[in-house]
Amino acid sequence: MGKEIAILGAGKIGRGVVGLLFANEGWKLHLYDRYVEGMRQLKAQGYYDARVTDGHAIDETTRIDAFDIVDAADDEDIVELLSDKVDIAACCVYEGAFESISHAMARAIRCRCEAGCERPLNILLCVNALGAPAKVRGYIEAELTVDERAYFDRMVGVCQVMVLAAGMPSEPGANPWQVVVSANPGLEIDADAWVGPRIEVEHVSYVHGAQGHIYRKVYCGNMLHAMSAFMGVHQGLRYICDCYRDPWIRSNITGAFDEAHAAILQEYSFDDEEDAEWVAFIMAKLDADVKDPVDRVMAGTAEKLSRENRFVGPALMCVEHGIVPFYLARGIAYGLLRLAEEQNEALEDDEAVHSFACRTCGLKDSDWLVLDLVVKHVRDIRVR
Repeated sequence: MGKEIAILGAGKIGRGVVGLLFANEGWKLHLYDRYVEGMRQLKAQGYYDARVTDGHAIDETTRIDAFDIVDAADDEDIVELLSDKVDIAACCVYEGAFESISHAMARAIRCRCEAGCERPLNILLCVNALGAPAKVRGYIEAELTVDERAYFDRMVGVCQVMVLAAGMPSEPGANPWQVVVSANPGLEIDADAWVGPRIEVEHVSYVHGAQGHIYRKVYCGNMLHAMSAFMGVHQGLRYICDCYRDPWIRSNITGAFDEAHAAILQEYSFDDEEDAEWVAFIMAKLDADVKDPVDRVMAGTAEKLSRENRFVGPALMCVEHGIVPFYLARGIAYGLLRLAEEQNEALEDDEAVHSFACRTCGLKDSDWLVLDLVVKHVRDIRVR
């Protein structure tokens, strides 16, 4: 097959990271997105700009026009594309869209099976959702026969992908189809799930033990990003770069990062050199000067505070490994105060905070250490 990739979800990650990296290597992009009217506008424009910046020396814009738009009015065109024309599909959608995307995937896999297609199909899950491959595989398998499942197991890779970049709003007056992403974008693909010969694209790499990598990204990197927003909004800051520059916020988020990272290293195995490079990569982002709005980063506060997500998850992992999650609990406290404000919840005393934390974070009485720390931090934040 030629160098062509289907991108399902043509937002900032789809066009701005996946699209940019593959377009730079001469790949044709097939963009599929449920925002049908928007895709028609993009098709009429015939190009889009991908801007990569760190707010300092790095500020590069690439114009991308080697793409077409896949009609998303129904599933027919995307199923046809994946059945016969394209062997790589990058899914850059939120977890809530997994089921509908998987329905189209299952139909395409059935067509490939019936046609006796012996070319592997690799599905790249470019999303910060823990356990994403198992969920997508489950949705797909539910629609396949026994023979089709055997084909699926043999010929299709469902690969977790770590997206090493963040999408950000464009500046006022920019072309409406411009996408802006943080500097040094890259992708890390699960090498163990990939089927068939590997593709070679600059800044796209393969890693073993992808589960550890995605947990490290969410529990350490994404947590740090969200915690800076929770603390920043409390101090009236507008942009994440302003949060990173604040000495109080910076000391707290790096403290939380160190706790989560220590727990991750106990839970999973990493190459020491690779892990050190990853930590340096994340820490370098703290010195970027990109105008990423705090409100954007805080979106989905309740989900971010849920039991398996980027705050409570690493806090409980810390407890399992004998690490006191002091700073992580402070991040939860700031998040709860923000959520209480959003929901008009009155946290009048320690008991109310305890109850709200249990309801919001899925914490139980057996998680007393985390609960006690959160209650104490809420009390201290109010004093500050």
